[in-house]
Amino acid sequence: MSSNNDATSSSLQNYGEIFTSQNKWFVDDTNVYHVTVNNLFDGNLTTTPTNGAVFILNPRTGHLYLKVIHATVWAGQKLLGQVAKRITAEEVAALVRTLPVEEEPKQIIVTRNRIGSEFQLPFHACLKIEKLGDVVSKATESQMVLFNVYDDWLESVSPYTAFSRLVLILRALHVDNDKAKMLLKPDESVVTEPHHIWPSLTDFQWMTVEVALRNLILSEYAKKNNVNAWDLTLSEIRDIILGYDTTGIY
Repeated sequence: MSSNNDATSSSLQNYGEIFTSQNKWFVDDTNVYHVTVNNLFDGNLTTTPTNGAVFILNPRTGHLYLKVIHATVWAGQKLLGQVAKRITAEEVAALVRTLPVEEEPKQIIVTRNRIGSEFQLPFHACLKIEKLGDVVSKATESQMVLFNVYDDWLESVSPYTAFSRLVLILRALHVDNDKAKMLLKPDESVVTEPHHIWPSLTDFQWMTVEVALRNLILSEYAKKNNVNAWDLTLSEIRDIILGYDTTGIY
């Protein structure tokens, strides 16, 4: 990785700086090492490694570099948490080396709280979307796949709005997958284009869906924390959606 790249944390105070002229990436390694839990007849639990993934997102463009890590990578490995961090760093560095200098990130923001960022963005919820989840679960080898998680949103909204919408969707999917998917498809006339990830909605429909997704998130938060959602301030709502409030359900 070039000396101009800076792996750092990100705070809510500089949230708007994500969309400045300098190229920035978000990296999430929550699901690099992924396991399934097996319940044996005698009550003992065992874990089996399954395919995982590194999420690398350019918030200005919506380009998601999804690096699938095949389960065989973990064969014979020990200290898997440390190995997962090393693999993430290697994959990010390898991706940077393939890009022209002008496309290299000037800042890399790790979104896991214990590593750097103050807020925890739920990129791992992408796996709840069949189109993305299948790429990971059905992969027969490690591979890099590129998606545009903004679909065609940037034709009518800013990168800031598109990123905020993405975070809202992913947070809602993380909170209640089934309800969130129902809200994303308000009626049977709504379709998802083959080359898109999200349903094709008008700007007005998106505004309505965004309100519904926000209400879902806040309702679940209020229920878990025994508070009244209507009493939450705008600042508190922002913190909850971004995952800054780690005392709640996130």
